[in-house]
Amino acid sequence: MGMEDLTDLDKRLYEFIKMGDYETNKWSTPEAASKLGVPEDEIYKSLSNLSKHIKDKIYIYYKDGGLRIAAE
Repeated sequence: MGMEDLTDLDKRLYEFIKMGDYETNKWSTPEAASKLGVPEDEIYKSLSNLSKHIKDKIYIYYKDGGLRIAAE
């Protein structure tokens, strides 16, 4: 499993996360969906794919009342 298993949206979302500061700022699924031009449910599916296929490169956790996401 790795980058070759990701869909186009997964790759775009991964880059979106890497470019944002979602450790300091709370994650916003509506914002990501709007910026990437897809429905919110597609963002949730894509986050699931990222955590499955590149789990060593993405970290999703809860802090101070919101989701935080980091990608390397």
